[in-house]
Amino acid sequence: MSLNNDLQALLEPASHDQSHPAQAQRAYPAAPRGWESGVRYEPGGTMVVTAPPAEKPPAGEADWRARVEEMGLAIPDGFRVRLVEAKHDPAAWHRDAQGEDAVTRAVWRCRYVIEPAAPAWMSAGDVDALVRDAMRRRRKPRPAVDTAERALVVVYADAQAGKVGRDGGTPELVARVAERFDRLDDHIRDLKAIGRGPTAAYWMDAGDCVENYENTAQQAYTNDLTMTEMIRVHRRITFEGLDRLAGRFGRVVAATCGSNHGRVRRGREAVGPPSDDWGIEVLSQVADAYARNEDAYGHVSFVMPERWRESVSLDVASHIVGLSHGHQYARPDKAGDWWRGQTFGRQPVADADILITGHFHHFRAQQMGNGRLWIQAPTLDNGSDWYTVRSGEVSTSGLLVLSVGPEGWDDLRIL
Repeated sequence: MSLNNDLQALLEPASHDQSHPAQAQRAYPAAPRGWESGVRYEPGGTMVVTAPPAEKPPAGEADWRARVEEMGLAIPDGFRVRLVEAKHDPAAWHRDAQGEDAVTRAVWRCRYVIEPAAPAWMSAGDVDALVRDAMRRRRKPRPAVDTAERALVVVYADAQAGKVGRDGGTPELVARVAERFDRLDDHIRDLKAIGRGPTAAYWMDAGDCVENYENTAQQAYTNDLTMTEMIRVHRRITFEGLDRLAGRFGRVVAATCGSNHGRVRRGREAVGPPSDDWGIEVLSQVADAYARNEDAYGHVSFVMPERWRESVSLDVASHIVGLSHGHQYARPDKAGDWWRGQTFGRQPVADADILITGHFHHFRAQQMGNGRLWIQAPTLDNGSDWYTVRSGEVSTSGLLVLSVGPEGWDDLRIL
């Protein structure tokens, strides 16, 4: 038979004795949306197959394979068929033969995945070989010189000068801070010894630098300094801390933020704008003093909140670091909600990669969102006995430090 005759025969309707009404003539209603028969090809060679409806439920892997192959699909070597979804449709109708009335008969609609029988990485060898080869790989040599900026961040938080508690008063506070500054010197030497020496330093004062007299009534009976003495102690401690950094680094940045104990008050009520804060005033005094000696301190700069803001953000080694005291929310668990709200409000910390806060007198670090980090700094004060009485918790004092470099943060410690 010629090619033309073959084509003509295919176009002519089949004779009655050649037809199979139970198979060829059977008709099903249109499939529900999303269940149309077909194949979707995924990256890596995986196929998602939606099979035509069937009267019987899927019976096992051999049956799954048969149903997929009935669609004309060949299962590649090294691949398997897996049932991922089966739906029973009791309201489906059939037309069993040409011209016959439709009848309702339940059907099963199934979806399969044709996927590699083993993970792709298994083709390189078994698990033992995989682990052995990975552990025995040759380490790439470290660059001899690292010219990228690495910044040391020193977080001075909640010293509350003038406060008396279980750990003493002003003499104990000053001795504690001096000892932490000595540990800071050691930490800087340790970083240099392991090849991660910082090239710049950031002094982050997280607020509550003084105890003040207007927050609670007991302060008038428990503090061991007058208001001006508190400010004087904090100013001299700040000078000492910054002088140590200024003598070791070619670039130093000092920043602070508004806080509840530092806020200027009349009674318990805050007066003036948020910038009316003793911590901000002390850093301003230090900035004025350093400006008188450009030769010694020209490489030290200062960052303070705008008049109507309580927080600041800084570019630290190409990462944005935000600084806020933390009294803006009632519990530390609310820090994430507050930070997200700052983003909507386009506040200074909105775009921060790292947010540093104080106020809650304990250390906590938590990853948030897509690669953001919140750090709750520990306190340097003489103890929060009222909180211990209420909760049984005792905060451990410390000076928090971390490094920030091109690849993010590391070397976080509490000194």
